[in-house]
Amino acid sequence: MPFQSTKILTVFTVGALCYGLMEILCRGFTHITMGLLGGSAFLVIHTLNSDRRDGKIRLLPILFISAFFITSIEFLSGEILNRTLGMNIWSYSEIPFNLDGQICVPFAVIWFGVSLIGVAADDYLRKFIFHEKLICRRVPAVEPQGAIA
Repeated sequence: MPFQSTKILTVFTVGALCYGLMEILCRGFTHITMGLLGGSAFLVIHTLNSDRRDGKIRLLPILFISAFFITSIEFLSGEILNRTLGMNIWSYSEIPFNLDGQICVPFAVIWFGVSLIGVAADDYLRKFIFHEKLICRRVPAVEPQGAIA
């Protein structure tokens, strides 16, 4: 149990630091709440990646689920932090296809790509930090019901 807690804390911290660094490189600044969101997102990616490695889910659904999760927490936190509390941490109001200035389609697509990097980073952590073997079991193909062999 202590190792599992350390592992979760490590994954969260790496996600928080990497997302904060990504924001600093792209925007020139970040906010502590973005670290919390980045850590949470990386924990979701880590959990989904465990299922991929166990052969329970393929990569593409992981990327869609992760991008949806990131976009969802971005919207929720944006509505609370930016709209309700007036912190104005970010705004997508100038970007086409935005919802209330808190999320937008172009960034949802970006989160899809960032999720792929997150899966690769998680595999790296598992191998070099947690010393896990890098194995991925194949998700068994499902035959349509009623198919004639």
